[in-house]
Amino acid sequence: MISHRVRVGLARENDRRTNVFTALDLVRDDVIPKLAERVMLKPNFFSSTSQVTSTHVDAVWGAIDFLRSVPNPPSEIIVAEGGNEAYSGEAFDNYGYRTLVSDAPFPVRLVDLNQEERWQETTIVLADGTPYSIRMPCTVLDCPCTISLAVAKTHDVCVATLAFKNMVMGALHRGDRVMMHGFRSHKTRELPREAEVLSVNLMRLARYLTPDIGVIDGTVGLEGNGPGGTEFVSWGVAAASADAFAADAVMAKAMGFEPLDLGWLAYAQQLGYGVGNLNEIEVLGLDVAAVQTRFKPHETTDQQLQWRSPEFAAHLPA
Repeated sequence: MISHRVRVGLARENDRRTNVFTALDLVRDDVIPKLAERVMLKPNFFSSTSQVTSTHVDAVWGAIDFLRSVPNPPSEIIVAEGGNEAYSGEAFDNYGYRTLVSDAPFPVRLVDLNQEERWQETTIVLADGTPYSIRMPCTVLDCPCTISLAVAKTHDVCVATLAFKNMVMGALHRGDRVMMHGFRSHKTRELPREAEVLSVNLMRLARYLTPDIGVIDGTVGLEGNGPGGTEFVSWGVAAASADAFAADAVMAKAMGFEPLDLGWLAYAQQLGYGVGNLNEIEVLGLDVAAVQTRFKPHETTDQQLQWRSPEFAAHLPA
């Protein structure tokens, strides 16, 4: 179990780019040791046509500004995502990501993870308890430093989707993602069983895909029936940490949710993968109380919170 206090930077600035930079700058001493010659930035492209549900390019610029400011900047940045789009690179085109390649101070490479050709398999569990093999991209697994750049959003299974889940679910082979819920199609998904299964399966993949650094952009958040809804919150907040789970815990609390009520955060704390207990987190910059609001929860949140299943907890990593 992790017992030391970790640090999370919490910022509210005048614009998104400054917001992300400041959140990272607050935890600079924790982040710099995790950086490498090659750094991957993982945005969230829930949609290629709805900007507010997806990572804004200005958030990426904020992260690049920070990377440029460190003593030994990376020699290459990879911006990689397996988005929901009509054609490869559609989100890069629609959201202005091509300017990263032309205007960044060091080489930036845009990668569509849906086009990955090298996969490593691991096993998850389905709702009926049977094992299932899913594919993780070697492009992500081989990268020495990964940074998740998520959007603060409510969710239809996990209550909230933040830095950790953005990295895991957006990296997987597109055909395998629904299987993480324990069901073979979106039409057959059923709460609360999928909340039980998804919480466990996220932990099974945490061993491989937990980002080295977590950043959550809440400049504009999404509430209500996320993660792809239409109810938006102009909030102006960003969080960052060298412990992605700690960043998620602080942001969840700031959104009005109790971190250890969320299955994936409670399990991460239990397994020692990261810190979800606010008593073990030092927040730098702003106090959580200074920015705390109450995001309207998803209409199925009561069912989502029924994730505590001894049956499926038996499938957690040893």
